[in-house]
Amino acid sequence: MNDRAPAGNAIPLDRLARQATRLAQLVNAATRAASVSAGLTHADTDVLLALYGAPEHRLRPTALSTACNLSSGGTSNVILRLMQAGYVNREADAYDGRSTWVQLTMEGEALASSVLESATAAHARLLDRLPGGIAVALDELLEIALGHLDDGAGR
Repeated sequence: MNDRAPAGNAIPLDRLARQATRLAQLVNAATRAASVSAGLTHADTDVLLALYGAPEHRLRPTALSTACNLSSGGTSNVILRLMQAGYVNREADAYDGRSTWVQLTMEGEALASSVLESATAAHARLLDRLPGGIAVALDELLEIALGHLDDGAGR
């Protein structure tokens, strides 16, 4: 594939997409390393961190599915695995007998905190490799670009 800019100095969008994908791969690899060292799958980590960041460290299964981009069946499997490991529990909703909450246990909170700390440190090491101001500039530019592209996605 030709990455040279066409006339008018436009940068091919596929090149930008590949660069953004590579950046995501580097960040995800750092997060994955923290997950693996804790004996977790990527989905386990997503669920633990979603719960860790939620009020009272609890969410409904549907909210977990949405937050972690998992199917309802996939979410159920992760919840069951984390329950068996002692990291989460399910409790009935006091106001709606048909609904449940998934909540971190104390062990789950400690594990989520540890994984988050490890992943954050790995991300910081990645950012430290960038020249000063680059991360902030990339963040600002990507936010602007995605704002424009997302607004026009349905057109």
